[in-house]
Amino acid sequence: TTTREVISATGTGQISQPKTFDQKLLERKRSKSPNNEGKTEIILPIRGDPFGEGKSAPTNSYPTCSCQDNSCNSESSNSFIKPTQTLEHNLSMQFNPPLNSTTENISLIDDNSFDVELDAFISRQLNNDFDVHKQEKLTLDQWIDRSRPKGDSDLMNYIRSALLIALKLTDCLIRSKSIAKDDSHSIDIIPLEAIKTANVIITMAKGDSANEGQTITGFALDQKCNTTTVDCQKYDLEPKHPGQKILSVDFSTPAYAYPSLGSASSCLMALGGIMYELFSKGDRFELGSMTLNTRSVNELRLSFDEQSDDGSISTGQRSKKSTPCPGDDRFAHLIMRLGNIGIPHPVINLVENLLNSSLGEFSGDDVYRSLDDVRVDLQLMIDDPSRYLDISEYGSGQRLIIDDKVYGREEETARLRDAYNRCSNGECCGALILGEGGVGKSTFAMNSKKFTIAANGYFVSGKFDRDATRPFMVIGDVFNSMCDLFAADIQSIEQERKMAEALTRSLGSGACLLADIVPSLSNLMPLYTSCESSSFDAASRTRYLLLTLLDTLSKLSKSITILLDDLQWIDPASLTFCRALFQSTKSNKNVFLVLCSRESEVQTQDKSEVHDWLQSLSGSTLETIHLTNLNPEDVNNIVSDSLRTWPRLTRSLSAILHGKSLGNPFFLRQTMEMLCRGGYLHYSLGERKWKWDLDEISDLRLDDNVVSLLTREMTKLPDELLVGLKAASCIGYCIPQTVVDILSKHLEMDLFGVLTSLVQRSYLAGVGSALYRFTHDRIYQAAYELMSEKQRREDHMKFGLAICSYVLDNCENNYDMMFVGVNQINRGGPEVLADSCRRVMISQLNLNAGKRALLLTDFSSALSFFGHGIMFLNPGHWDAHYQLSLDLFTSAAESACATSDAALVKSYSETILAHSRSLDDRLPALCFAVKSLKESMNLPSCRDCAIEVLTQLGEDVSSVLEIPSQETIQITNNLLMSKMTDDSMIKMSPCTQMRAVFVMRLYHELNYVYYVFDQTRLLAISLRMVSLTFEIGLTDTSSLAFANYGVELIARGYLIGSRLGTVALKLAENSKYISYVIAAVKQYNLWVIEPLHAIAESHLVGFYSGKRVGDEFSSSLNFCLHLSTSFHCGKNLIQIKKSLSEYIVQLLENSQQWFLPQSAMLYWLIVELIEGPNFDLTEHNPLILNENGVMLFAASARHLELDIFIDGCKLMRSFLFRRDMTSCDGVLDRVVNATCQLRPTMIIAVFFEGLISFVMARQTAENNEWAIKGEIALAYMKRWESSKWNFKNKINLLEAEKMHFLGNFDLASQFYLQAVESSEKHKFLHELAICLELQGLFFQVRNLREKALTSLNRSVRCYKDWGANAVAERVEQYIQHHLRGC
Repeated sequence: TTTREVISATGTGQISQPKTFDQKLLERKRSKSPNNEGKTEIILPIRGDPFGEGKSAPTNSYPTCSCQDNSCNSESSNSFIKPTQTLEHNLSMQFNPPLNSTTENISLIDDNSFDVELDAFISRQLNNDFDVHKQEKLTLDQWIDRSRPKGDSDLMNYIRSALLIALKLTDCLIRSKSIAKDDSHSIDIIPLEAIKTANVIITMAKGDSANEGQTITGFALDQKCNTTTVDCQKYDLEPKHPGQKILSVDFSTPAYAYPSLGSASSCLMALGGIMYELFSKGDRFELGSMTLNTRSVNELRLSFDEQSDDGSISTGQRSKKSTPCPGDDRFAHLIMRLGNIGIPHPVINLVENLLNSSLGEFSGDDVYRSLDDVRVDLQLMIDDPSRYLDISEYGSGQRLIIDDKVYGREEETARLRDAYNRCSNGECCGALILGEGGVGKSTFAMNSKKFTIAANGYFVSGKFDRDATRPFMVIGDVFNSMCDLFAADIQSIEQERKMAEALTRSLGSGACLLADIVPSLSNLMPLYTSCESSSFDAASRTRYLLLTLLDTLSKLSKSITILLDDLQWIDPASLTFCRALFQSTKSNKNVFLVLCSRESEVQTQDKSEVHDWLQSLSGSTLETIHLTNLNPEDVNNIVSDSLRTWPRLTRSLSAILHGKSLGNPFFLRQTMEMLCRGGYLHYSLGERKWKWDLDEISDLRLDDNVVSLLTREMTKLPDELLVGLKAASCIGYCIPQTVVDILSKHLEMDLFGVLTSLVQRSYLAGVGSALYRFTHDRIYQAAYELMSEKQRREDHMKFGLAICSYVLDNCENNYDMMFVGVNQINRGGPEVLADSCRRVMISQLNLNAGKRALLLTDFSSALSFFGHGIMFLNPGHWDAHYQLSLDLFTSAAESACATSDAALVKSYSETILAHSRSLDDRLPALCFAVKSLKESMNLPSCRDCAIEVLTQLGEDVSSVLEIPSQETIQITNNLLMSKMTDDSMIKMSPCTQMRAVFVMRLYHELNYVYYVFDQTRLLAISLRMVSLTFEIGLTDTSSLAFANYGVELIARGYLIGSRLGTVALKLAENSKYISYVIAAVKQYNLWVIEPLHAIAESHLVGFYSGKRVGDEFSSSLNFCLHLSTSFHCGKNLIQIKKSLSEYIVQLLENSQQWFLPQSAMLYWLIVELIEGPNFDLTEHNPLILNENGVMLFAASARHLELDIFIDGCKLMRSFLFRRDMTSCDGVLDRVVNATCQLRPTMIIAVFFEGLISFVMARQTAENNEWAIKGEIALAYMKRWESSKWNFKNKINLLEAEKMHFLGNFDLASQFYLQAVESSEKHKFLHELAICLELQGLFFQVRNLREKALTSLNRSVRCYKDWGANAVAERVEQYIQHHLRGC
C-alpha cells in the first residue's frame, strides 16, 4: 500500500515537520488568505496525487492515477472529492480519524466509517469559518435530520421545504448541462458520479439576520446568488428553525479519474435517487439489498436511448394514447415506502417517474425525458400546492374542477394594471374590455378587483341582463353596494357625522329621489320624506345626484373601482347614465371605471346606439383592451390545471381540444365537462389520475356552436332537472329565492333541491342565500331554447300569474317581486290569456309597475309597462274601463315624451283626444304633445299646437301676441312700482286652478318658440304671463314670467327690469326652473347693476343648479355663458381654451348643437389670440369647427343674437391684430336699432366697432364716415354709463380716441389715463392692455417716446398675462420697428 503524504501549512507559510496524519490528509496545497491571517485555502486530497511532492491536478482536466504499483483501482480512486468552492479553515482544528486507523494502514480504513468522520470534520471546519459570516453549511443528510417532521402536522411543511431544495438541485444540473455544451472540461460541470446525496451541500444563514436573504417557510434563498430564486412567501408555513435561511443549494463537484456526464436518463434516475432520500426523510436509496452506486446507474442506461441536443430523451414515436408507466419492480418497495409515510401522491409520482426514466422506450408517457420537465413540475407544486401538491385537494381530484382563472392574458393584465396606476395621475379614467362571447372578459375584468384591494380601495360591480326585471336595476345595485361598503367602514360617530354632513351639503333635499334606487344611502345620511320633481327633469336630476354621490364618496375616503359588465344588454336609461358617468370619471382621479361588452352583440341594429358610444370611447382616456381566443399553450395550461396533471402530459389532449373549441375558454370548458360526463375523460381511482383516449376524443364530432352543444347536453339531464332548468330560464338570468319558493308550490316540486343540483353541474351559481344566476348567458340562452315559442309563452304567463297572486296576497309593497311577475306576464303576451277579468287586472298591474318605474326615472321601462297594459285591455275598454284607459294612455304619452319619441306621443295623444270626455282629461296629453314637438325642434308645429290648445282654454292668443304699446307697458310698470313691493310679489297666494297652470306652461313653451323665430313677440308673451300671475296667483312658471318681462324691459331701457329679475331669482330658489332663471336674469338683466365678474360666477352656479334639478338645456346654456363672460372679463385664455375644448366635445357627444356655433367661434378666436391669426385650427383640433363651419351653423340658425356674437368676435380679432378692419361687418346698426334681448357681449361688440372707427378715422382723415360711426358707438355706450364697473373704462377709452382724432390732446391724455386706471381698478386685464397700447401710440404721435415705450412695454406684459401671446408679439414687433432707438 502506498503511503499517503500530505502537505501541511502554517500561518507563517513554513513547512513544519513531522507531518501529522490530519496535516498530510488535509493540507495538500498552500494558499495564503489575503484577509484572514493564519488561514489557508485547502482542497481535499485526490487519490493519485503524489502527496509528498505537494502537486495538484491541472484545473482543466481530471487527475489520473499515479500509483507506482498500480494498487489503486478506478473505483477506489474516486473515494475523495474536490469541492468546487475553496474553503478557509483554522489550523488549530484537527481531523480525528477512526481509532483503528494509522498512517500506514489508511487504505484499509472502512469507507463508511471514514466518510462519517470526514463529513463531521468538514462540517466543523466549514462551520468554524462561516460562524464569522453567520452562515452554516450542511450536508443534505444533516438538513434532513434537523428538519425531520415530528408528526403529521409538520409533514407538509417539510415537503414544501424539500421541494425548494429539489428545485435548486434541478437548477444546478440544468446549469451544468448548459455549461457542458460550451466547455466540456469546465470545473463547473457536475459529473454523473457526483449526483448523489452525499455531495449535496446546503448553505444556510443562521441567527437573526433581517436583511439577509428572503424568508421562505423558515428558510431563505439568497436573492443575490446566481441560482434561481423561488418565491414561496405565499406559503403560510411555520419555520422549523427560526432565523435560519437557505442561501444556496449546490453539489460539491468531485474530481474523478474517469468522469462521465452520463445520458439524460441516467442523470434523471440519479436525481430520482436523491429525491427519494429527500422525501423519505433520510431513507437510503437501495435496489433490493444493494446500494445504488455510480456503476449501477450507468448499467441501467439502455443502449438504445438517444439523447437530443437539449439533453432530453428521444425514444422514437410515442403512442397517442395516455399509456401508464409499467414501472420497475426494483422500485416498488421504495414507492410503497413513500406512500406509507404519507407523502402526497404527486411527489411520489414525480420520484417514480424519475426512477423509471431509466427504462427508455419501455417506459410510459409519464416518465421524464428532460431536466426541464422536472423543473416545470417542481415549480408547479411550489407555486400552486392546492392543485398539484396538497393531499386533501388532490383527493377530490376525481371531480373535474375548472377554476375561473385568467390564462394567457399577461400582456393585457399588465395594460390593465398600468391603466389603474395611471388613474391616480389623471392620465386614465378606466378600461374598456371588448371581445367575443366566451373569451373570458368578465374573469379578466376581475383583475381590477385585485388591484383595487391591493390599493386598499372599494370595488363594486354590476352585470347587465338581457331580460332585466327591475328598472335601473344594475346601476341601483352598484350604488347600493357602494353605500354598504362605506357604511361598514365607519369607525366612529364623528366619522359618521362628517360623512352625513358632506352628503347633505352635496345632495341636499334631492337625496330623497335616490331613496328608492339606493336605499342603503339612508345608512350614510338622513333622507327627506318628499321631493318635488316632474317627469321631464327627474331622469337628469337623478343622474346628477348619483354622480354627485359618487364624487362625494370618492373624495371622502378610498378610491373606487366600478365594473359594469355585459354592456351589450344595457337598457336605454342605464346607457344614458353610463355616458354621464364616463364624463364624470374623466375628471375624478379617485374613480376607476371598467366597462365590458361583447363586440358582435352591439353591432346589431337595435344596439346601434350602444355600439356608437363604445366606438366613441376608443382613443379616449379609457384603455381599450381587445381579448381574443387562447393559443394552444394557454389551452394546455387550462387542461393541466383542471385535470391536476402535469402540462407535459396533457399537451396532446390540449391540441385536440384547442382545435375543437378554437381556443374559446367558455367553449373549452363546456367541451371538457361534456367529455367528462360522457366518460371520455375519467378519473382512475387505482392510479389516482385522470385518463383519456386521444383517438376517441379526436374522432368525436362536436357542434360548432356552443349553444347547440349545451342544448344537446341539457337534453340528457334527468326529467326533474330539465324541468327546473327550463323554469329558471323563463324567470331570467337571475332567479330570486322568493320566486323559487313560489314556483316550488306552483310546480309541486322541490325546485330548491333541483337548482342546487344544477349548481353542482355548473349550470347555475348561488349568489349568497337569496339568489341564483346562470353561470354564463350562453347557458341561459341554451336552456331557454330547449322550449318551443308556444311553451315559453305559456310558462311565462303561468309563472307571472303565480308571482303576482303571491304579491297581491302577501306583500303589495314588494315592488321587486311585482316587477318580476309583471315582466313574466308581459313576455307571455295577451294572446295566451283569454280571461277578460284577468286581463283587466294585468292592465292595472302594468299601470302600477309603470308608475313605479317613473319614480325610478326609468322612462323606457315605464313606457314598456304602459304599452303592455294597453295591449291587455279588452275591446270596448274606453266604455267599460274609462279611467284605467285614460291613465294608461296619458302615462304612456308622458313616458314617450320623456324618451323623445314624438311619434308615440302623437299616437297616444290623438287616441286620448278621440275618446276623452272633457277638456281637463285632454289637457295633460295636449301639453305632452306641445312639449314633444318643442324637444324634437319641430317649432312651427309646436307653435300651432300651443296656440290651438290656448284657444281651447279661452285665451285670445292673437290679441296677446300683438306688440304692446308704450302706454300698456307704462301702466304695468306703474302698478309694479306703486302697488307691489318685492316682498308682496314673492308672497302672493299660489294658484289653485289647474287650467290656469296649464295656460302658463303653454305660454312658456310659446315663449321659447318665438325666442327662436320672432323676438318681437317676447314682450307681449311675458307681459301676459305677468298679468296672469297677478290675476290667478303664483304658479311654477311665475318666476319665468318675471324673469322674461324684466329682460324685455332692460332691452328697452326700463331699469325697473332689474328689480323684476331679483324677484324672479327669489321665486325660483326652490323651483326646477332655477337654472333657466339664472341664465336669463344674470346675462340679460342684472349686468346693468352687477360686475361682469360676478355674472360669470353666477352662471357657474346656474350650471350646477341645472344639473341638480335635471335641466340639461339650461345647465349647458349657463356654462356657455360662463365661458363667454369670463372671456370678456379678461380671464386667462389658456384656462378658458381648455374648458371650451372639453365643453365643445361634450356638446358634440350629446348632439347639443344649439350652443355649438357660439362656443366654437369663441374657441377659434382664443386660439388665434394665443397662436396667431394664421394658425390652422383644423389640424390643432379637428373636432372644433373652423370659421367656415361656424358660419354655416350660424346661417342655419338665423338668429340675430348669434349673428351679433360672431361678428363681435371678428371685430375684436381685427382690432387686436390690426387686420381686415375695413372688411368686417359692423354690428352697430343691428344693436342700436334692435328690439331683441340685450347681452353685455353685444355692447362690447359696439365698443370694438367704435375703436376701429376712430382708428380708421385717423388713418383716413378725408373720410369722416368712420368718425360718425365712432360717435354713434360712443353715444350708445353712454346709455349704460350707470354701470360704471363694466363700461366706464370702455367709455373713457372711446372718449380718448375721439379727442385724439379731433386733435384735443389734453383731453385725450386725461381720458387715456382714466381708461387705464378704470380698467386696472375693475380688473379688466385685456382692456388694460388695449388702453396702454393706444395710450402708447398717442404718446408716440406727440413725440413723447419715453412715455410711449413705457406704456407699450406695459401693454405687452398685460397681453402676455392675459395669454394673448400673438398680440403681445405684434406689439413687440411694433416697438422694435418704431421705437428701437429709445
